[in-house]
Amino acid sequence: MTSPRISRALVVALATALAAGTLGCGLLEQAKGIADAAAVVSEFADRLGKAQNLTYTAEYSLTGDNGEKTTATFVQQPPNAAFVGKEGSFIFTPEALFFCGTAKGETTCQKSPNNATKVDAGDNAYIGAAMGAGFVTPELAIGVILAAGFVPGAKIEQSDETIAGLDTKCATASGLEAAASPGDKSAPKDFKVCVTEDGVLAAFTGTTTEGVEASIQLTNYSTSADAKAFAPPAGAKIVDTSVIQPGQ
Repeated sequence: MTSPRISRALVVALATALAAGTLGCGLLEQAKGIADAAAVVSEFADRLGKAQNLTYTAEYSLTGDNGEKTTATFVQQPPNAAFVGKEGSFIFTPEALFFCGTAKGETTCQKSPNNATKVDAGDNAYIGAAMGAGFVTPELAIGVILAAGFVPGAKIEQSDETIAGLDTKCATASGLEAAASPGDKSAPKDFKVCVTEDGVLAAFTGTTTEGVEASIQLTNYSTSADAKAFAPPAGAKIVDTSVIQPGQ
């Protein structure tokens, strides 16, 4: 997935500013947690910056918080990107955005003009609707890592793993219960995110305080992309709209 380049200095500066502006005096342990999170974010951001120019296809296995298992595929050939899941597909091209879904045997694609040069946070709603529960973009994963640094007592650890035959760097955050509101059983207790050396999302797992887990894991990866992925399916009905509505 495409991701803006984030310099190490910028990440550390951001974490320092947040600590100075919101933590006040005497909360050294929490400030240290933010600094530790910033270091992890910096390394992951460096990796993710490499992925924005890659051409590749990544297939994932997803497990939703209801235990349902599905599959999803991401295809990228800059500047084009396609997210294909159980609920539909989201296609990003420099000229237009498409959100396609199938009902009663007919595929309909909403089409809207595109003025952006790459997939960004504003497209997360479309991505989530197409890919299904459990899917997390690398950008969101980075944000979660940094946010974990604000939780008193949270612990962030790194590890190296092999996923789908690829070397990955993983970050695990635990002890997040302190951030949960009283009685909020859906709040995260821990999470784990893994990224390949080239910056491709390899895995994300999150567990709530009541033990419910959702996850995504890379199952197959190739350095090629089918150009057909960046166009609506043959025979699909195209509906022009100014704003895509995934639920329609």
